[in-house]
Amino acid sequence: MSGPAQPTAFFAALGSTAPRRSLTDGWHCRVAGPARLWSTPAAESSVPENTVVLSKVCRDTRGTVPLAEIDEQLRRSPQDLVRLQPPFGAVHADGAGVTMVADSMGFQQLFHTDPEGSGAPVMSSSALLAGQALHAPLDRVAVAVQSLLGWQLGQRTLFEGVRKLEPGAVGRLGDAGLQITPAAPARRAPITLDRAVSEAATLLRASLNAVLDDHPDAVLQLTGGMDSRLLLSAVPENRRRGLRVMTLAVPGSADVAVARALSERYGMRHDVHGLADIQQIEPESAWARCVAESSALDAMADPVALSAQRIAEQAFEQGVRISGLGGEVARGFYYLGRVRERGYSRADVDRLASWRMFVNDAVETDLLAPDFAAWARDTAQQEVYAAMRDGGPEWFRAADELYLRHRMQRWAGATDTAVADRRIVINPMLDAGFLDIAARLRPADKARSRFLARLQMELDPELGRVPLDNRPAPAVYADPPRWQSVLDAVSLGNRVARKALQRVRHGNRPPAGGDVMAAKVVQHWRDRPEIVDPLRSVDLIDPGWLDRVLGRSVEPRPSSVALLTNLIVALEPDRQLR
Repeated sequence: MSGPAQPTAFFAALGSTAPRRSLTDGWHCRVAGPARLWSTPAAESSVPENTVVLSKVCRDTRGTVPLAEIDEQLRRSPQDLVRLQPPFGAVHADGAGVTMVADSMGFQQLFHTDPEGSGAPVMSSSALLAGQALHAPLDRVAVAVQSLLGWQLGQRTLFEGVRKLEPGAVGRLGDAGLQITPAAPARRAPITLDRAVSEAATLLRASLNAVLDDHPDAVLQLTGGMDSRLLLSAVPENRRRGLRVMTLAVPGSADVAVARALSERYGMRHDVHGLADIQQIEPESAWARCVAESSALDAMADPVALSAQRIAEQAFEQGVRISGLGGEVARGFYYLGRVRERGYSRADVDRLASWRMFVNDAVETDLLAPDFAAWARDTAQQEVYAAMRDGGPEWFRAADELYLRHRMQRWAGATDTAVADRRIVINPMLDAGFLDIAARLRPADKARSRFLARLQMELDPELGRVPLDNRPAPAVYADPPRWQSVLDAVSLGNRVARKALQRVRHGNRPPAGGDVMAAKVVQHWRDRPEIVDPLRSVDLIDPGWLDRVLGRSVEPRPSSVALLTNLIVALEPDRQLR
């Protein structure tokens, strides 16, 4: 299909960060869902300079970065802005074109066409809008990957010819076409564990003090885990009394009990909310909510999970949140077994994908058309292997890059971008400086939470001696006893057993509230079976399986409901974005 007639850029403008100057003659603006459409102006038009910040997070380690500084750097050196904490994105328009930039992690989701592709180039804050502008078909590799992972790898989107802006890159669209300037190659000298602990402690203390200086009413998302414990520990004890903290009550989790005890210890104001309201949602409303979240996620993460989260969040004041997201990067999320430097093969990666990555979010095999199903699994495994190879030849370092540059960018980043219109989420451990420290450590120093536990003891040894949720205190991980290897072996055995049981049962783990939300969506499909008709227009989904779902002989997994919702939205973006 032919693309748009002229270079085009679509950018969402959030309510509190709208353009400081109006678009004028020569710029065409229309509303398309939550986004505005900007088209490159005619050469004879006189257009004032415009800068739009696409995220509500505009800060680095030192604190809030003024809009005037962002505007200046966008015009003179946009690459300097990638240092800002995720999610950050901004756009600058002048008489010659449009520049877009995101953070060093690529958390802010921005998109563009292939600079070498045919047709008119596009830049966008919405892959759905870009795909609609190009009349782009679905990317079969992307569907294959998402059917197993629930999210995307690298910079691929669900649409052929539409790519995500890679981390740290700058896009420029003008009369000469589209240019993408990649991030400068990282130069990472190794760092000792002692030095890493000292530098990370200094960084987190500075960052948390700056957040509370800028936002005294900010709310710390406090769980029973280590990551939020670290952020609390970075807050000086004299600033903890009256600090606002919140915890989401999830059945079977010890988060609330641990967070309540910490709140009482330091005199913090603790709010707890649960997921009970999901039961009250009508099926039609559940479907409408999932469609809206799929659109916000550009159909590339789980709208069922996000819908359930949004309902629970209704009782929470939105405001400014301090999140512990990012600690996983510093403890080797994908590490298994003894950690020593080694190479790896395709078979190693296939085992990682099958045992650790595909189990939770894969759809039922029967959902996919038979010919596509076998091809999809092999293709998804090949894509995971390619992503690992991009991370280098050493197994554990490549696993770190897989988690950071793929899972975090495309899953967590998409979700953070989707909720950015409601609240400010500050993730101090996604600061470029903190990530650099973690990347320079030996994998053995990160394994079994050693680095994070040592960091905890540096920040606040008293808190470091308080047990975590159903786990020992961080002090145990910082200075493991001689018999710790036995505990590690037992822990590994339990994790492998749980994953094996999931595989035997052909089941996955639904997100909190996801099973209830998914059931209500399916009930609405059964009341309105024409909703799934777009899925019959492609040869990716088994129509017989759809019939069995509608006929009540199959109850699909929440992950399957998520994928089908995303595909319906991707196949009919014009209807969903109106």
